[in-house]
Amino acid sequence: MAIASSTLLCPLLNAYSAPLTFSNANSITLNEDGYPPSPAAPYPSTISVAGFPGAGVTKATVTLHGLSHTFPSDISMLLVGPHGQSAILMAQTGGQSRYSVTNLTLTLDDDVVNSLPIYTGLTSGAFRPTDGYPVLGYAHFPYDFPAPAPPGNSNSVSSLGIFKNTDPNGQWSLFVVDDSTGDTGSISEGWSLSLAISPVLQVGRSERDVVIAWPRWATNCLLPARIMGG
Repeated sequence: MAIASSTLLCPLLNAYSAPLTFSNANSITLNEDGYPPSPAAPYPSTISVAGFPGAGVTKATVTLHGLSHTFPSDISMLLVGPHGQSAILMAQTGGQSRYSVTNLTLTLDDDVVNSLPIYTGLTSGAFRPTDGYPVLGYAHFPYDFPAPAPPGNSNSVSSLGIFKNTDPNGQWSLFVVDDSTGDTGSISEGWSLSLAISPVLQVGRSERDVVIAWPRWATNCLLPARIMGG
């Protein structure tokens, strides 16, 4: 008996389920080795996500815990997902003069109103990912993040939307560099990744019967009260 199947994202799961948060609380030290961009330690800082077969990301946010730096606009950050997609989270933000910061909590979220400031100091809060280089007159991001960041990463978008509908399972990597000399900093309590995840429904049909299934981990994924077909 032949069965035709297709794959759909369940749109109702996220109406009932909060985003899931994964964390790496280890400190990240921003180094300056005299040859910028200087990789932080560790480089990258990673978070592993597992246990969600047949899933897709519907929204991603990143939070930095305990950000301190003597010249924050020196900091550039790149997030790389488990399957190679990458986003520039921040670059040339926090003032073009030395506006030092201590122990900030920054959340990067595509859906908030304000971008990270480019000409004024950073404060704790939620901001859109921001690449300040175009505002400062650069045609494109001026360097690649050093390996093991994927090659060609200077072409990365400055939006977490790049991860939408991707498989969340695997290693997420935060690459942080200091692109100048003479200043220092850290992210003392690491970072966290929040993911809204939706299961991928498997839909099969045989003659008059329709069979719909989703992964066991999925909860609150509801079907309409009535399904009509020909």
